[in-house]
Amino acid sequence: MKVVTRIAWAVFILINVQACSGIRVSQDYDQGYNFSGLKTFAWKPNENSEYGITGNDLVKERIITAIEKNLLAKGYLQIGSGRPDFYISYYVTIKQKISSSGFSGGVTLGRSSGGGRYRGGGISSGSEVKAYDEGRLLIDVTGAADNRLVWRGVSTQKITGHSTPEEKTVLINTTVEKMLLQFPPK
Repeated sequence: MKVVTRIAWAVFILINVQACSGIRVSQDYDQGYNFSGLKTFAWKPNENSEYGITGNDLVKERIITAIEKNLLAKGYLQIGSGRPDFYISYYVTIKQKISSSGFSGGVTLGRSSGGGRYRGGGISSGSEVKAYDEGRLLIDVTGAADNRLVWRGVSTQKITGHSTPEEKTVLINTTVEKMLLQFPPK
């Protein structure tokens, strides 16, 4: 039974590592900003208390939890009242994209297997076009003193619609962790 459990975990990890390998992250930041003075954070207030995703509280909570966990692990302190050193916010967009495999082609030649003569041929060309959803997660750090954007992390990846809650949690945690590895910029 132990062997089956180990194999199941290995397959689960392999699938998630492969799924997460398509995560692309980048950052942009104010090169003149002093990030070393940042110690405390809070969620950026806004009119409707939404941070980039509406209609899916499950995903929203996973993203918020992942961001808070990563910032706390880096030594930042989340405060509930007073002015923090920086505000955090995030935004999610999903766009339909089209990919093309480019040019493909083939030539076939054959002969009859019954001893008779047969010559045939075919040529095909074209490309394969597929539509897919691309998700983009933006994490913003805004200086609380002047309400100015000082850092933005960007992640893009293909989105699949049929993941388990566990797979979604792993994907979100991996994405946020990969993004916040770049914060603060070095």
